[in-house]
Amino acid sequence: MSALTRRRIAAALAASVAGTTVLAGCGGQSGPATDAGPESGTISIIGYASIWEEQYREAVIDPFLEKYPDIQINYVSKRSSAEMLSAIQSEGGRPTTDVAIMDISVSDSGNAQDLFTTFDESDVPNLANVKEEFLDADGFGPTLQLDAVGLLYDTEVIPDAPTSWEVLWDDEYAGKVSVVAPPSGLGINLTAITSEMLGEDFTQSVDESIAKLTELAPNVQSWAPNPDEYQSVITGQTVLGLGQNARGQYYADDSDGKLGVAFPEEGTVYQINTINLSASAPNPEAAKTFIDYALSDEAQTAFAKALFYAPSTDAELPAEVADRVVQTDGSMKIIDIDQEWLAGVRDEWTDRWKREIIGG
Repeated sequence: MSALTRRRIAAALAASVAGTTVLAGCGGQSGPATDAGPESGTISIIGYASIWEEQYREAVIDPFLEKYPDIQINYVSKRSSAEMLSAIQSEGGRPTTDVAIMDISVSDSGNAQDLFTTFDESDVPNLANVKEEFLDADGFGPTLQLDAVGLLYDTEVIPDAPTSWEVLWDDEYAGKVSVVAPPSGLGINLTAITSEMLGEDFTQSVDESIAKLTELAPNVQSWAPNPDEYQSVITGQTVLGLGQNARGQYYADDSDGKLGVAFPEEGTVYQINTINLSASAPNPEAAKTFIDYALSDEAQTAFAKALFYAPSTDAELPAEVADRVVQTDGSMKIIDIDQEWLAGVRDEWTDRWKREIIGG
């Protein structure tokens, strides 16, 4: 894969109401010493809700608490990265967040607003495990894990994995498609994917793409599938949809293979989560201890097994897992989107979706 910079890779499932969970270690003597700092006190982590939270807690947070029993974790779940950023902004002079796990497009905004701070290997030794292309050039939070946009399909209706995104426009599936519209990242990414499919340079214009997506509207059953785009296919409400590979793989197993995930030949867009240290973290040293553990081979491998996110490190995955996470070796066609540039057009694209595609 050509060298990636964190600012040139594209940006969740958000099915549950935001919540807060306090998680504590088992107590007893303190855990083994590390170079990351004192191992005591409470840290507040803000991250995704629903299945992401469930699997991350089991694969990463619970083992961390066993290793560091004198640390407690206050987990605050949000439906989207945008909600996380808004919550951090609202803290003002009374900060509560120590660590934030969110989409790169949103964490870049947080970096620009001085909501997050930099750290290095002296603070977080396992930062050395992160591949160079997934480090932030300015020293802010690195990529924690990677995923990508996939085409969801009902394997009972479509036995062979579709090879082109054009299948979404097939008249045979009229009223049987689900697409989560912008401001969702999925809808934004579909705009770029459609441009790539048409040979249009989306950095110059999306006129052709918007016109093409307007033609898709009659096929779309819902722009906000309920309960979500995965269950919509599994229950037979829809046949095709847009989703993220990691959750798609999880629900493929959960549905005994009824849900399939494909990466059509026109390409896909990475969805990248970063792990960030709050600039006003109440307990920065314990927060660094958690970030260090999250970047360890143990944690990276455990979460890849649990929810099929690709590690940002050189952690070696079992073959049966490695074949199902998104590839970072150049074998997948990835559409690059400059996140700083996208921030300047996101509102315009969202507005055009609302006016011309959904309301057209």
